[in-house]
Amino acid sequence: MADEVVRFTHTRFGELETTQDKIISFPDGLPGFECFKEYALFEDPASEPFQWFLSIESQELGFVVINPLYLWPDYDPKISKDDLKSLEISKPEEILIYSIVTLSDDPSHVTVNLSGPILINTTNRRARQLALLDDRYTTKHKILDAQKV
Repeated sequence: MADEVVRFTHTRFGELETTQDKIISFPDGLPGFECFKEYALFEDPASEPFQWFLSIESQELGFVVINPLYLWPDYDPKISKDDLKSLEISKPEEILIYSIVTLSDDPSHVTVNLSGPILINTTNRRARQLALLDDRYTTKHKILDAQKV
């Protein structure tokens, strides 16, 4: 039933639909939102290059995300073998990575969390937010300081 249609509502975007094979599952939830485990990744042309992780279980919950490599091409987080194993990732081609963006009315205050990337296994659509033990990255990298590709 990979192409089974999933319909849900989100306060920002209204009625939405996706297919079951595009649902991303966070078995442990996201930190602070552990009870919401199913998300859909949406592109909004008005928000490019940003995308949206929208909860299909809560019409209020959504996160703005970006592929950190788009802004920081040298981003190279140290991901542990345990993290890879927990998502059943066995080869680099199965990895998709996003970072959560914190928005602000003032563009100079828009930041990206590079120390807590979201790692997705593209094969089984399982994901988790990591807590990197890597002092090169923080939770608040300013987007205006990035070296865009």
